[in-house]
Amino acid sequence: MTEHPDIPSPLSPVQQAAKAFIESEHPLFRSLGLKATRISEGEISFRLTVPAGYSDGDYVHSGIMAIMLDTILGNAVWTSLDRFVPIATINLKTDYFSKVAPDTPLICSGICEGIRDDVAYSTGRAMIEKSGELVAMAAGTFMVGTRSKSKSRL
Repeated sequence: MTEHPDIPSPLSPVQQAAKAFIESEHPLFRSLGLKATRISEGEISFRLTVPAGYSDGDYVHSGIMAIMLDTILGNAVWTSLDRFVPIATINLKTDYFSKVAPDTPLICSGICEGIRDDVAYSTGRAMIEKSGELVAMAAGTFMVGTRSKSKSRL
């Protein structure tokens, strides 16, 4: 049985790896208390609360939002793949719409829009959980299979 209705049971091996990486394997993400709320092929969402230690004055530092969205978008790519391969961010564009106070529950979600050759395209957003207010949006491109012997078309 899963913790959330939008998380299928059982998860594919790639989905399990993406969930484990964000929820428990990375120290930064563990400190934010990320919990999966949705995992499916090409889509992923996590609930988190950013503690005051990551603030810039009265608000969460925008850099932590960029890191979170980069990670969520990359994990959306992983859930689109049939096997777990290395990926790397080529480009990330993040737009900020509102400031958020520390300890405010957020939802960060990402969608893999598509993969062409060895480049994946993802979009995502961070929203205040209670109100749905948009905090930030991001669009990213990712190199898929960064350690492969094949040559990139870029």
